[in-house]
Amino acid sequence: MRANIQRRMFLQLASSAVALPWFSRAAQSQSYPSRFVRLIVPFPPGGGGDALARPLAQRLSEVWGQQVIVENRGGAGGNVGAYQAANAPPDGYTLLLGAAYLSINPALYPTSGYSPFTDLAPVSLLTVIPNIMMVSNSSPAIRFASSSITPRPTEAASRLRRPASARRRI
Repeated sequence: MRANIQRRMFLQLASSAVALPWFSRAAQSQSYPSRFVRLIVPFPPGGGGDALARPLAQRLSEVWGQQVIVENRGGAGGNVGAYQAANAPPDGYTLLLGAAYLSINPALYPTSGYSPFTDLAPVSLLTVIPNIMMVSNSSPAIRFASSSITPRPTEAASRLRRPASARRRI
């Protein structure tokens, strides 16, 4: 009896595995996108966001088989473009190239007309952009850890200076 139940379970799992590709094709029949997609870059053309968005739009156009149009909507620290994306129809045909401004601007512009926390949803992490500190080749501070670059002390700064034992090395 036990062998019969195991055999039935195996046959059910096997037939499910065989039918799985058919179901995935049926789910894919509702193709996205079926028309052009807008990618809003909330900064003027020629900047870092634009340099990321244009190759991304070209590649998405190739993969999706539909045109991805880059729209630069600069102004108010990214709020103009973000507002436009937040108030677009929620059909997935308007994308926003978001960045740190989405977490900073609510504190700077509390009446911007949208909330990045409730009106927008993250889709994917595109890139991580590192920030680096640089100096001139002729500078004695080539290595930050060993540099002794300090501003000229003023009388007030001298009073606020911490003792050497309290300083933290970076």
